[in-house]
Amino acid sequence: MFDSSLKHACMLPKPPHYLNLYPTAGFLKRQIYKYRNLTLPVEWHHGSAQFIRSQMALRLEWDRQVALNNWLIWHPYSTIKFYWDFYFVLITFAAMGYMPMQVFHGCPDPYDYFILYADAIAFINVIICFITGYLDEGHKKIILEPKLIIKQYLKTNFIFDLIGCLPLQMIQPFHDCRYPSHTIFLIFKLFRLVALDYQSVNLLNQLGLSYITKEFLSVVVQIVMFFHWMAYIHYQMPAFCVNLYAMDDYLQRWMNRFAVNTGIPMFQKYTINLFYVCSLCVGAGYYTPLEGHSLLRMIQTTAISLTGLIFLTYAFMKLLRLTMYQQFEVNVFYGRYKELRDYMNLKKLPTCLQRKIDHFINYKYNGHYFNERHILDTINEQIKQDINMYSCKTLMDNVPLFRDMPVALINSMIFSLKRKFYMPGQMVVKYGQPGRSFYLISSGTLTVLDSKDKEMAHLRDGSYFGEGAILRPGILRKATIIALEITEIYKFTAEDFQECLRPYPHYKKQLEETAARAAARSQSS
Repeated sequence: MFDSSLKHACMLPKPPHYLNLYPTAGFLKRQIYKYRNLTLPVEWHHGSAQFIRSQMALRLEWDRQVALNNWLIWHPYSTIKFYWDFYFVLITFAAMGYMPMQVFHGCPDPYDYFILYADAIAFINVIICFITGYLDEGHKKIILEPKLIIKQYLKTNFIFDLIGCLPLQMIQPFHDCRYPSHTIFLIFKLFRLVALDYQSVNLLNQLGLSYITKEFLSVVVQIVMFFHWMAYIHYQMPAFCVNLYAMDDYLQRWMNRFAVNTGIPMFQKYTINLFYVCSLCVGAGYYTPLEGHSLLRMIQTTAISLTGLIFLTYAFMKLLRLTMYQQFEVNVFYGRYKELRDYMNLKKLPTCLQRKIDHFINYKYNGHYFNERHILDTINEQIKQDINMYSCKTLMDNVPLFRDMPVALINSMIFSLKRKFYMPGQMVVKYGQPGRSFYLISSGTLTVLDSKDKEMAHLRDGSYFGEGAILRPGILRKATIIALEITEIYKFTAEDFQECLRPYPHYKKQLEETAARAAARSQSS
């Protein structure tokens, strides 16, 4: 739909802005006008490119949203929604990294300003979800009706988002700040990950990253966050248990082992517990056993070990799937290649012919499999012409005969080119035979032989030959040309040339006169 690489310098007068604003409008109306425009869908949003797809459809989407006469509704592909998602993801990521560190403070504040601010942002996000449209995946339609939006949100993520935004850390079951108990409620902030995942994916899609890159970044962030929060849980449990049980020698050793309230720096406490968590999750356990036995410690150790095992298995499988996805094309190529080898063995082809076929397949597909005919069938004629233009424009510019021709004529000629591959030793044209085709060499090397098979020259990438055959079809070839290596050539026949010239009779007449003069000179010589 909206390709930013294609810049069009429009010479028509600009249309009036969609929402009319009287010149005499006051300050408040101007601000409402600006806000209203921010809630409408924009063409640069990746969702607009995927689901709206055209300027006319975008205009109709504006009409539909304005017709609702509800200025509170945000379109999911609007400017304000995109920038709100960006801000929410930024604050939430910072909070998810900041909150677990609170438990390692000597006396953490239950009214920490940044955590309360992040809670407020999460609560505002809940409100915004009630006024933001959503994509109905089944019908590929944007839903903007308020009742349907509210109903959909209540059925999906509302409960998780609500729990995640509540400031539960302000509740203090015990008031001994040396062993913080209110920080245990920070675990409920993990419900915020549901909204964070959706909105971060939305931002990554806007960046135009590939599927593999997005999934890889997602796995890396998940691994970092998992171990970060597990270190918090590993420290929080014994710190909370101190408030429930009388301090004895064993509990004191447990506290010292996990560096709970030992007076050492916060970062050192964190790294000690992070090390223990990593050991448990990878199955190594503690490097030295704890003295005695405790049900709480065994529950904690078992829970962290099993959770770590499940998570690391999930992360490993996801990375393995990405690797397999990346290798899919290569695997398909070698699967097809094996089929070809089996076919050649069935036909009992000689070794030299098999090597020739192998050489050609590796040259054409370069280790990747694709069905070119199927691909070309799925795109329209204009895109096919654009592909040919990209591949052949430079080759056509090298031919003096075509330099003064109109661009439209050159384009039609390029679209008529047919790609051919020639194997080493294969003859392209033969001396003395009638010629009706012109050739452009895209890649490869050809040798030019005279009537006595004496080599006269080599033709390489960007060269051309046979232009006389399209000016005077049937003219006898003056040389034999043979491929020295696998050569990619674009062929242009005299019939296609005449067809392209039909809308340009003056150029056709001019070229016929040029051909007649060339024939006269050839006869006189």
